[in-house]
Amino acid sequence: MAHNQEMLEKRGGDWGDKVRLIGLSIDSDRDTVKNHVEAKKWKSVEHYWVRNGDCTADNEYGVQGVPHVLLVDTEGTIVFMGHPASQNIE
Repeated sequence: MAHNQEMLEKRGGDWGDKVRLIGLSIDSDRDTVKNHVEAKKWKSVEHYWVRNGDCTADNEYGVQGVPHVLLVDTEGTIVFMGHPASQNIE
């Protein structure tokens, strides 16, 4: 995610409202997520805790490890899924 924050700071002006970066945390509790986000100062990325007992997004999208990236185009089509090091997602 640190790379995502840097990407937003660098490219946010170019992207405007066309790009959203969303973090889905699979940490075991909400406080771990909150503390980590605050410590890293990841303010430009939307964060959600998916291990809350209700969300199934991690299972639906086949998250096996961290980090796991889904790149979705403006039509809602997944155009990339996997580890961000395997693709220049910027």
